[in-house]
Amino acid sequence: MKVAKQNLADRLIGWISPKTGLDRLRYRSALSTASGYAGARRDRNVTVNWRGAAASADADTLPDLDELRGRSRDLVRNDPIGQSSIATKVTNVIGAGHMVRPEIDAERLRMTPDQARAWEREALDIWTDWAGCRDCDITRVQTFGELEDLVFRSRLLSGDVFVVRRFKRRAGRLLATAVQVVEADRISNPHWRTDSDDIAGGIEFDEDGAAVAYHVADRYVLDRGLKGSTTWQRIPAYGARGEWQVLHVHNTRWRPDMSRYAPMLAPVITSLKQRSEYTEAELQAAVVSACFAIGMTSEGGDLSEGLKTSGSGGSDAKQDIRLTDPGMVFDLLPGESVQSFAPGRPSPQFTPFIEAVAQEVGAGTDLPYELLLKKFQASYSASRAALEMAWQFFRVDRAQHVAQFCRPVYEAVISEAVARGLIAAPGFFDNPLMRQAYLRATWMGPARISIDPVKDAKADREYLDMGATSLTAITAARFGLDHRDVRKRRQEDGSEAVGASGSSGEGPDEEDDDDTSDTETAPGERHAI
Repeated sequence: MKVAKQNLADRLIGWISPKTGLDRLRYRSALSTASGYAGARRDRNVTVNWRGAAASADADTLPDLDELRGRSRDLVRNDPIGQSSIATKVTNVIGAGHMVRPEIDAERLRMTPDQARAWEREALDIWTDWAGCRDCDITRVQTFGELEDLVFRSRLLSGDVFVVRRFKRRAGRLLATAVQVVEADRISNPHWRTDSDDIAGGIEFDEDGAAVAYHVADRYVLDRGLKGSTTWQRIPAYGARGEWQVLHVHNTRWRPDMSRYAPMLAPVITSLKQRSEYTEAELQAAVVSACFAIGMTSEGGDLSEGLKTSGSGGSDAKQDIRLTDPGMVFDLLPGESVQSFAPGRPSPQFTPFIEAVAQEVGAGTDLPYELLLKKFQASYSASRAALEMAWQFFRVDRAQHVAQFCRPVYEAVISEAVARGLIAAPGFFDNPLMRQAYLRATWMGPARISIDPVKDAKADREYLDMGATSLTAITAARFGLDHRDVRKRRQEDGSEAVGASGSSGEGPDEEDDDDTSDTETAPGERHAI
């Protein structure tokens, strides 16, 4: 049994009572080896200085957020792998933006199929008019698809992002609903007060831990001294009738009671930074190695004309030779020479090391190594497995993005349209179940990556024949399109006859796989931040 080291208390007790001190040391030594988990032992070299405090999620996260955000953004600006990790996720989860297909519950609403399709077309027209115009952005800069990119990218970069519901009437527009995207840094405690049970990270909570309000600063932390004093606006999370006023779009919540969230790159920041510095050092060494020099000495030791007029002052003059450009030629004095310099760069271990780090970064960001580096040199099976694994992660991110951002905004737009009488929806504001029935919709994102479309098409056909999937699901996954739009275009150009098999919008091959949630009532409060 390993004997525990004596501390000051052990020595003091041993001086007063040697027997008591010996018993204490014996028991302490036994306790140090009694742990059932090797990872909890403190008598090993690897764990002796490891103190993992069992603190709350906020205590572990909030103090580090400013530094984590700054470093994450710096890596994305300056490190190619950091940039690739964010861009790859945004491209495959968001792409050019999600398409929505309204699919109301006609049975609950007691509508005929024709009435339901007419209502869905009208709702889709209203949404398309709103989402395709830059007025949906309070700053009039982006369409809704571009806002999706901004929101998801900001969520990955900063850990979370906030969307404030605004109302602004503009000439020629049907609706006043608009959204404002607020970066994570601006949500903070008023007057930088310390976090407490009722407010943390700029979010105010009730006794159950539910967010009731958000405090938005009028500037970033580093902008505090630019002009005047910082002011905060308190925006309620929900309006008087339960309609949302602020959306908190965030990364996956992996611990209970989390108020704010860390950037996606947080687990790999150190690895990325060290890899970046190593790459820069290798590159500099390779550049120096390429700058070889040639020395020339004339007979009799005469210097070149340039050196004669340089004021060097006689034969003892020395030239200051610096390798700044490739292929440089120097005139040398007698007895001078250019020493060879062979740093052995690039190192033969450079590429394997960089790829090993990339694999580590991919594991930490849920991105297969092949997709992170855009390098597919393994076997067909390995590449396909990497894409299938990536698709599973992308599907989770899409579902979370739609639930946190797309669906609530869609519900706000349709709710305002109903309130303004642009579309008839009896019982919409009176019965929550009726409102859910009107707001059901399917969201379709970018097409799924395929490395063998022929095999995938055959597999889809077999699944379709088995009844395990639908034309809607296949068309959305493979092409990011609405099957009804594709069928309509085929009918219009004559490639599919009306009434042909599968041309009907109804039947067992169609599915309702949407999730719905309560939405707001009529337009409410305005929050200009």
